[in-house]
Amino acid sequence: MLGLTKREAEVLFWGANDKSTKEIASILGCREKTVEKHFEHIYEKLGVQTRMAAIMKALTTLGLINPINSSL
Repeated sequence: MLGLTKREAEVLFWGANDKSTKEIASILGCREKTVEKHFEHIYEKLGVQTRMAAIMKALTTLGLINPINSSL
């Protein structure tokens, strides 16, 4: 649904759990540069520019949260 690889989904999961690039690299057993590259691919695939935007896009796309209705 999101078009992410398994590894990209893992990186996004840990990012959503407030882990730093360094912490994610340690958890996944890879280099920080690799994590940064995964985030670049995630941003490109989701059409966003930040981690928070990627997390929000994933959550809304998966139907786990609904965007706030601003037409009150």
